[in-house]
Amino acid sequence: MFRLHSQRHKIELAGRKGFIKLALRENVPIVPIVSTGAHDTLFVLSDIYPLMRQLHEWGMPWLFDLDPQVFPIYLGLPWGVGVGPIPNLPLPVQIRTRVCAPIVFDRSGRKAASDRAYVDECYHLVQGRMQSELDELSRQM
Repeated sequence: MFRLHSQRHKIELAGRKGFIKLALRENVPIVPIVSTGAHDTLFVLSDIYPLMRQLHEWGMPWLFDLDPQVFPIYLGLPWGVGVGPIPNLPLPVQIRTRVCAPIVFDRSGRKAASDRAYVDECYHLVQGRMQSELDELSRQM
């Protein structure tokens, strides 16, 4: 959410691998879902979170005492130029979504979920497949 518009066609899982560990531990496949078009509902130009975090460390409190983790500058409705993670009205665009084929892993169980190298391998497999599917879906738009 609130990623730069220039990164709209890139799968970003942020290094989070808990979903891989859970799927391995429970011996279930991962069914990826990708979509394109949602990042055209507003245009994120920049993320000034590092600056806002520095201001917070110097004493400026977070609104409602919640760290937003992102602080975008964007073009969108109703503000024109919006600053911060505030509500917006999405621009009317077509969003396409694809439910991809399930990804079944060779190994599973608690031992597989505890193997960091294997979890990393599975993570990259899922990210790669999702990126391929998103690339294909983007070409069709």
